[in-house]
Amino acid sequence: MNKDTLERLRETVLVPHGDPQLALYAKLIVGLLWLVHLPLGFLYGAPLPFYLLLGGMMLLDGVNLSLSRRSASRARELGAALAFLAGSALLFQKAYVGYFSWFFLLIFSFSCTFVLGLVDGTFINLLGFLWVMACLHGGLIPDPAALYGESFVLRFPFLYICILGVAYIIMFSIQRYWVDKAKRHLLLQQRIDAEKGKLSEMSLKVITAMYSALSSKIPEIDLHCQQTAELTQEMARRMGLDEATCRDGYYAGLLHEVGTVGLPDDVVLQRNITEEQYQLYKTYVERGCRIIQELQIVDRVAETVRYHRENYDGTGYLEGLQGEAIPLLSRILAVADFTDRHRRRGETDAQIAAALRERAGHEFDPQCVEVMCGMLTKGRKKEDAPCRTKR
Repeated sequence: MNKDTLERLRETVLVPHGDPQLALYAKLIVGLLWLVHLPLGFLYGAPLPFYLLLGGMMLLDGVNLSLSRRSASRARELGAALAFLAGSALLFQKAYVGYFSWFFLLIFSFSCTFVLGLVDGTFINLLGFLWVMACLHGGLIPDPAALYGESFVLRFPFLYICILGVAYIIMFSIQRYWVDKAKRHLLLQQRIDAEKGKLSEMSLKVITAMYSALSSKIPEIDLHCQQTAELTQEMARRMGLDEATCRDGYYAGLLHEVGTVGLPDDVVLQRNITEEQYQLYKTYVERGCRIIQELQIVDRVAETVRYHRENYDGTGYLEGLQGEAIPLLSRILAVADFTDRHRRRGETDAQIAAALRERAGHEFDPQCVEVMCGMLTKGRKKEDAPCRTKR
């Protein structure tokens, strides 16, 4: 057997259970079998302990089914399987419903393979087989031949192994399917990610070209966006966000002014504009969001740009979102954008920090403000010389 075959066997056997629906159906079968034992108990005149066992197992199955539908837990599944094994083993040993008492232990072991998978199922089934041998040949049942018949005592261990062998062959095929499906999904996702990366790279090149043209109208806007992007990414990192989110924050900072493309010069360049011009100016965030979406850059980047002009107290635009209803990256970008614009007006980091704190809870998220103030207080890389105001 070559190395590839061994690796294929290993990954198939060890793969975690990947089909909760399969496990659910197997548990329903086990619960149904316990229910079927109720009329058998009446038929054989089973004693009270049998009905207590029956009720306890049905209750356990119901609770396990309910919990499994909410969340998966390997430890809980193993615990439930051990409890069911104990109940079915006791039923087998006591023969509460006569000759049929072996039937539940066999079907439970078969079903257990589909509930737990090959690795965990083997542990439970090995315990079940050892119990069978202890009962039939180890003295746990005083006279198994009188209880079940001489032929049964000789043949049942082999029948038990054969039935479990069928279950293992089926489960191995199922787990092989899970492995192959996961590999196909991973390969497909890698291809999709690669294509998205290429599209994003092409889109960013288009954006860069747009900014190059825009910077002839708005002095050094490309530098402002670059430094806002760096501030946004650094803030996201300090706030403990994952690397993918930090990267999206960088892209959002880089692209947050792209919506100014197409706005008239007198709207973009003048600081004192009319109310009508201001209403037109505010559309730049929606324009930017639309451009980013059309260029097929990550949706979170477009969302961040769209909402970075919302104020923490709900007085911003475009939708008047408030507090944590505003996406976190948008709240971060708003603080980073404010910081870089005021640096370019010649203000010191101390002045900017004071202005941010003054606006905390109103215009900006207080948590984001504190993170930025920490960056300003401790100092980042040497600041660029102040340049002209852009708006």
